[in-house]
Amino acid sequence: MCDMVYSLILADVGILLHRFGSWHWSEEQAAPPPPPPPPPSRLYFFVINLKKSLVYRWSALFSVIGSVLVIAINVMLWRYLYGHQQDMVAYMTKYTIIANIISMLYPRGIAGTISSRVYDGSFIIDLMRPVNFFAMMWQRELADICSRFLLRGVAVLLVYAPLLIENAGYYNILQVCIALLLGHVLFLLIYSLLGFSSFILIEIWPFSRLLDDTIRLLGGGFIPLAILPGGIRFIAEIMPFKYVYSFPLKLLFNDLGEGENVLNFAVLGIWIVIFSVSNLLMYRFAQRKITVQGG
Repeated sequence: MCDMVYSLILADVGILLHRFGSWHWSEEQAAPPPPPPPPPSRLYFFVINLKKSLVYRWSALFSVIGSVLVIAINVMLWRYLYGHQQDMVAYMTKYTIIANIISMLYPRGIAGTISSRVYDGSFIIDLMRPVNFFAMMWQRELADICSRFLLRGVAVLLVYAPLLIENAGYYNILQVCIALLLGHVLFLLIYSLLGFSSFILIEIWPFSRLLDDTIRLLGGGFIPLAILPGGIRFIAEIMPFKYVYSFPLKLLFNDLGEGENVLNFAVLGIWIVIFSVSNLLMYRFAQRKITVQGG
C-alpha cells in the first residue's frame, strides 16, 4: 500500500516537473515581439502621391507634347496679330510662355479631391486621421504640382529657352517668388472652398471648369488685362483672380510702380484672410453635416 502511494506521488511530481520545464523552455525560446512600426513621415502623403503620379509615363509624354503645342499656337497667334510691332510680339511671347508655366504651379485638383471624398464617405475617415485635413489635401496637390513641373515645366523651359533669352528683361525676382507663393495659397483656398461646396451641390465639376476658365481670363492667364475691353477689365481689377497670374507677371516685367507693388501685396493678403475664414466656416458646416450610422 505504501509502495503504491509512493509511486503515485513520484508520478505527480514528475508531471509537475515536466510541465514546469516545458513552460520554462517555451518562455526562453519564445521570439521577442517585433518592434512597433515607425511613425509615418509628415510628408507621407506627398511622397506617395509623387511616386504615383510619375508612374504613367505615356500620359506624361502626351501632356508634355500638349503643353508645348498650346504655347506654340498662342505664340503664332500673337505674331500674326502684332507682326508689325516687334516689341509687342516679344512681350506677348514671353508673357504666354511664363503664364503657362505659372499655371502648372497651382493646385486646381483639390476641389475634385475633396468632392470625391465627400461623395464616397472617405471624408469621415480623413477626419479621424492624426493629420490635419487641409495639410493632407495640400500634400497630395503639392505632389501633383511637383510631378507636373518636372515633366512639363522643365520641357517647356528647355524648348522655349531661346525665346525667353532673346526677349529677356526680368525684374523683381524675389517679389515674384513671394507673389507666386501667396497666389498659390489664394488659389488653394478658392478651390478648396469649391470642394467643400459638395455638401450642398450634387456635382461640382461644371463649376470647377467654369472657375478655371474664369480665373485664366480675368486673372490674366490668357491675355494681359490691359487688352481686355473696359467693362471686363474693370471686373477683373476688382476680383481676386488677377493676383494669380497678372500680378506676378507685372512684377516680373516691371510694369508696376513701387507703391503699386506694396498696395497689391496688401490687398492680396486681405483676400487670403477672407478665403481662409470662408474655408473655416465651410469646414465647420461640413462637420455639422456629417452623420455616422450606428454611432
